[in-house]
Amino acid sequence: MTLEAIRYRSGSLQILNQLLLPHETVYEEIRSVQDGYEAIKSMKVRGAPAIAIVGCLSLAVELRAGAGGDDPLAFIRESLCHLTSARPTAVNMGRAARELMEFSENESMEKSGEALRDSAIGWIEEMLERDVSDNRKIGNFGAQHILSGVPRDSVSILTHCNTDHSPPPDTAPHSVWCAPCTRWAV
Repeated sequence: MTLEAIRYRSGSLQILNQLLLPHETVYEEIRSVQDGYEAIKSMKVRGAPAIAIVGCLSLAVELRAGAGGDDPLAFIRESLCHLTSARPTAVNMGRAARELMEFSENESMEKSGEALRDSAIGWIEEMLERDVSDNRKIGNFGAQHILSGVPRDSVSILTHCNTDHSPPPDTAPHSVWCAPCTRWAV
């Protein structure tokens, strides 16, 4: 079994409640910006990148459901202000909020309603894809560096980190395991 800190598909977000690790593995549904706010504030989600992603994805879930009606830009603005107040020192959330707001304002000059919601959701989902890619690169680079100096059959490393998205590759026998976020890196 592979644990993921964040599970997302269009319109659906679940987070691994990190307050319960390592004794329990519980995923909680995030259905709204308010749910995202509460998960961030209560520290159910941890790590600067994960906080930003959960915050923005909670917004994407609501936007997918049609939130914001005829004025999605105001909804995006209000939601991002609320989310950044959950943990004011979370710099990645602040940066993501500024970038998403700037993007949304620019898009609103040519789009409105559903088209603007779709653009904002696309931006958020691209943010998630970039994070997945970055975490895979970090894990692979670190594993290659570690494995370059020792015989492959003598490596066993247990780590703890807050990387968010790296499924196990096919080369698991000589991998580095990251727990509790449970990642394989080779």
